[in-house]
Amino acid sequence: MKKSYKRSLHPGTGLYFALFALFSAGVLCFSVVYGVVGLALCAVLRMASLHGERERRRQVQQLMENIVIEGGEVRPAVTHTPLPTVVALATTGEIVWANDSFAEISGQFSGARHMRLTELAPTFETRWLIEGKQQFPGELRMGRQAYHVFGSMVPSGAGQMMMLHFLDCTEYVQLRDAAETRRPAIAVIAIDNYEELTKNATDSEKSTIVADIDKRLFSWIKDSNAVLRKYDRDKYIFLIENAELDKLGARKFAVLQDVREIQNHEGVVATLSIGIGRDGETLAECYQYASLAIDMALSRGGDQAVVKNRYNFEFYGGLTEEVEKRTKVKSRVVANALSQLIRDSSQVLIMGHRNSDMDAIGAAAGMVCAVRVKGKPVHVVVDQQHTMAGDLIERLETLTEYKDVFISAEDAMILCDFNTLLIVVDVNRPGYVENEALLQSINKVAVIDHHRRAADYIENAVVSLHEPYASSASELVSELLQYLVPTSGILTGEAEAMLAGIYLDTKGFSTRTGVRTFEAAAYLRRAGAEAGDVKRLFQSSFMQYMERQKLISSARDCGQGVIFAVTGEEVDRIAAAQAADELLSIIGTRASVVAFRSGGDMVVSARASGEVNVQLLMERLGGGGNHTAAGAQLRNTTPEEADRLITEAIDGYFADQQDEKPAEA
Repeated sequence: MKKSYKRSLHPGTGLYFALFALFSAGVLCFSVVYGVVGLALCAVLRMASLHGERERRRQVQQLMENIVIEGGEVRPAVTHTPLPTVVALATTGEIVWANDSFAEISGQFSGARHMRLTELAPTFETRWLIEGKQQFPGELRMGRQAYHVFGSMVPSGAGQMMMLHFLDCTEYVQLRDAAETRRPAIAVIAIDNYEELTKNATDSEKSTIVADIDKRLFSWIKDSNAVLRKYDRDKYIFLIENAELDKLGARKFAVLQDVREIQNHEGVVATLSIGIGRDGETLAECYQYASLAIDMALSRGGDQAVVKNRYNFEFYGGLTEEVEKRTKVKSRVVANALSQLIRDSSQVLIMGHRNSDMDAIGAAAGMVCAVRVKGKPVHVVVDQQHTMAGDLIERLETLTEYKDVFISAEDAMILCDFNTLLIVVDVNRPGYVENEALLQSINKVAVIDHHRRAADYIENAVVSLHEPYASSASELVSELLQYLVPTSGILTGEAEAMLAGIYLDTKGFSTRTGVRTFEAAAYLRRAGAEAGDVKRLFQSSFMQYMERQKLISSARDCGQGVIFAVTGEEVDRIAAAQAADELLSIIGTRASVVAFRSGGDMVVSARASGEVNVQLLMERLGGGGNHTAAGAQLRNTTPEEADRLITEAIDGYFADQQDEKPAEA
């Protein structure tokens, strides 16, 4: 049987006989006898060949009727199955045998046997069979039809074979796709700065502004067969089918730019936030996703659309800088909740981000003050071998109250119990905290942060003070302290630590400052902070200065007002951050990006003057931050790869901006 099976795979010989006949006809010109003999011989051999091919087809047919599948079990009458069926070589996909049903669906009545499956279905692959599965993943497209494919491996003397059965599922796929595209999505739309727009405005101007926003919203969805209803003075609910939502997404939610053209008599520009929930099992679940999405959009500064499905977030817009718009009511509410949590906890651990800076340590020092006044044990989790605030930590450790306060993550894991409270400061992403294992092992977590929220933020925090409008985490903590402790309870070193954090993130009170920033600084000054002592913390060593200048000398102009410097050498993180700040001072520079090696990784630091949103830029590299200061870490990346990835991210960021302009015009 194996020998006959091999013979059945031999290709036809029709071409060879045709050439033989032409040759014999040519011989007639020279010798009639030899020419006639040649033609006669050709005819005899051709008849024998045709007889042999018929015999081989009979043998293949017989083989298919008695093919061995596995374990010695025989499946008879394969040729009589009503399903389209083929047998093909597993290595090349060449079809050895196909029944009439397969020939009909493939349209290859005579040639299917010598074709490869990938010629008929380009997406076909055999990995699923090799892994022992019996069904092709998803649907296999063949022409305009879709099929579920079932199969198994067939051992044979001619090599590994596969038997495949095709079940037409085209109608099912069409119905499923139609249901998917018509599935409803729910959106919540909020006017970000309604209070600012209508403040000091007459009733007539208020009506005009709101009517103009309504007009642009309804104009935006007029061709979408969607439902838009206003349910509050500054909020709308919006129902739309998935297919129509995709069209709006392809145009980058152009209404965001349209609404920015509206402003009041004081020049305040209107902005929207759109939170969209889709792919939920029910409308209630879609609305829950929409609520999460609108919270995400507002926490990232507004003026953007966020789409939430069951797996992740998608972001659109967010190009404008945040406008300070927060009240002290939230700080007072959070302070009261935090005070109760501290009293109810056995101890408190405070943790910032990896490679902590002065803002993280300053905010941590402020929370140490609050916990100490409440009379609870407190520790700050920090890796003192990898911190940019070493001088500040050393200064704090000279204080009697800070003896053994700074501990490692390993020691914290030993200390923590079921009733431990963990306060996370200056970070909202679990992958960026000082120690993620510690975060996951503690039930009660509070978060205080000023960075724009990322998709993978810390969830289920019992208390969260997340204000992207604040200059720094130290500013937020200093506001909380006004409700948690008397001014006399703050140590001078703690006040200076928080002031140093504000000074760092505002670049000496020159960027991202608001009224609340200076109020916080004044409060810390009353608590004993000396500006001269704080400024001395920012003095750099001669080595840091030389590293900074060397890094600056490698910078190049990427166009669009972006300066980019990359080096394959280890660089002090403080020197790199200072280099990014210094590059930003060049005339015409809108953003600066610095990349340097740290072990096997590349660390990226980005700064902007306000026209470029470096948070969106760094999110393309898996990082984050805020509008004017952001960063990322490219793991296991060479300097050359980092150069390429960062350049592509810069080009992609500006390409997205260009794409929005025609759609929004």
